[in-house]
Amino acid sequence: MSQRWPATGPFLLERLEPLPGTGKPSAIDKRAAQGGVWLGRDGFKGDRVADRRYHGGPDRSVCHFPAQHYARLARQFSALAGCAVPAFGENLSTRDLDERAVCIGDRLRWGAAVIEISQPRVPCVNLDRRHQAPGLARTMAQAGLTGWIYRTVQEGAVEPGDDLELIERPLPRMTVASVWRAYGDEEASLDTLADLAQAALLARQLRQVFVQRLESARNRRDQTRLFD
Repeated sequence: MSQRWPATGPFLLERLEPLPGTGKPSAIDKRAAQGGVWLGRDGFKGDRVADRRYHGGPDRSVCHFPAQHYARLARQFSALAGCAVPAFGENLSTRDLDERAVCIGDRLRWGAAVIEISQPRVPCVNLDRRHQAPGLARTMAQAGLTGWIYRTVQEGAVEPGDDLELIERPLPRMTVASVWRAYGDEEASLDTLADLAQAALLARQLRQVFVQRLESARNRRDQTRLFD
């Protein structure tokens, strides 16, 4: 099972900075750590979070965005020319992994910490504002270039240059890409919704979305049957 990948990071931001065009505080502009950083349950020590409704917390301690996505997005958005990791606010990046290659529940060792994939990242319109690229978040969502989020299951220090090592894959069919497709599919099957609603390793907030959609789909099915 053990596999290793070179990784870059950790990246963090110790002081919130204004988001261009809005003046609102943002933590997008991460910087490379100059040494080892402690990764706790809520994220890296010293890393700031601007809006805890959508970022940070036990299910969202680390954000991973694949480095190879930058070139693809730069072909569609000239404003991204020259952008590189970590311009999308990620804490961690790799070149050899994407959303089709990793699964919900994957456990990976990163330095002395162990992290577990909990959900796809949901692209935010703040990326459009940060890079002055209208439509960027929508394009990322439609193309499935989302990246993903981890929870911390074992706290520990992470050093720059530490590799990622896969140590467990309990849900090999539940890729990040497949979960993202289901999230955006209003016609997802009852079986798909049921699998996701019951996936204990999926982030609680996202799992609740699938629980609600499953209940609504079952109600529609039952109402239809009344008239069969």
